[in-house]
Amino acid sequence: MLHARRIALALGSNLGDRAATIECAIADLRDTPGFVVVDCSPLYVTPPAGGPPQGDYLNGAVLVSTALPARDVLARTQAIERSLGRVRPDPVRWGPRTIDIDILWIEGECIDEPGLEVPHPRLEGRVFALRPLLDVAPDATHPRTGKRYDELPAAHLPMMRA
Repeated sequence: MLHARRIALALGSNLGDRAATIECAIADLRDTPGFVVVDCSPLYVTPPAGGPPQGDYLNGAVLVSTALPARDVLARTQAIERSLGRVRPDPVRWGPRTIDIDILWIEGECIDEPGLEVPHPRLEGRVFALRPLLDVAPDATHPRTGKRYDELPAAHLPMMRA
């Protein structure tokens, strides 16, 4: 049986009322059985990372505490995405979306399975994910290497708050 541990979830939106959609996602996370929302980062305005031309994103992170297995966390976050209008598979890779909820980091766990890789495989180079993670879990380290995320160059790049 798993013990409760911290999990950082990235939240991003670049369609519709981005802030309201993210607020709804956070409210849904608070209402999810088995989740305790511990902290929320500020929201940041960031350009899209790849994909077709599209509007800027609002990005942030939420820290939850849960004993649920990672696959259950993924299933619950994807259910929230669907309830907020997200369509999977994405019609366009890295295209615009109403909401994106990714598992960034699970305290003490590395997972490499089809459809689930934790820590997020591009976390270390994406300031729009790394900085919000550090806002909610400033002591976060890579579970395999022990490397502190706050020591990475991307952790210190400038970002614009919403």
